[in-house]
Amino acid sequence: MPKIAVVVPAYNAAGTIGELISRLSGSVSRENIFVVDDGSADQTESIAHDLGVWVLKHRTNRGKGSALRDGLKKAVELDYELIVTLDADLQHDPSEIPSFVEAASHLDIVVGKRSISPRTMPFHRVISNTLTSKMISWRTGSVVDDSQCGYRLYTARVLKAIDSDCRYFDYESDILLKAALRGFRIGSVPIKTIYNDSRSNMRAVDILRFVIVYLKSFKVKSDKDRTS
Repeated sequence: MPKIAVVVPAYNAAGTIGELISRLSGSVSRENIFVVDDGSADQTESIAHDLGVWVLKHRTNRGKGSALRDGLKKAVELDYELIVTLDADLQHDPSEIPSFVEAASHLDIVVGKRSISPRTMPFHRVISNTLTSKMISWRTGSVVDDSQCGYRLYTARVLKAIDSDCRYFDYESDILLKAALRGFRIGSVPIKTIYNDSRSNMRAVDILRFVIVYLKSFKVKSDKDRTS
């Protein structure tokens, strides 16, 4: 059985982090859960600490990408083989982790696939997700159905080979682009589409950051380019 960690980037998540950790405990033991408190002004850190999970603390808000990078790096340093990431706002169901682990038997990165439809997702998210997913799929030749989903599994070998200095939501797109261009196998598993009262932290500037990351990817030669 591979050694599995869960990394949760959290910002002002005091209202949900306790319930999330409780749900996660049904799939992984608490010593394998890493909460990265990204400069929260509430009790996120203390709640997570009291529940017996690893807590990494940013004294200032650095962005989701920075939180993910630090959490993933720590898990790799501690020799975890599979690292699951999910958001702190209860929009991801921890009971679905076994599906990600099963898919990791033949994939290097597993991305959750939600129902991308106006019936289940805010319309502006449908548009942005559809466009970014198609752009990444076209650029890499790997089918990425839901490029903005933060519910993922990374194998340690990908994270040892790929890094990103992106600090915000562009981090996840950058990792997908770099990994696919290096020949790592990317796929998806279906997950529940859950939208509660939490609001997305994505802003218009994040679209610009995605475009910059996407354009930079054309400076990276893929493995196919190297052998041609």
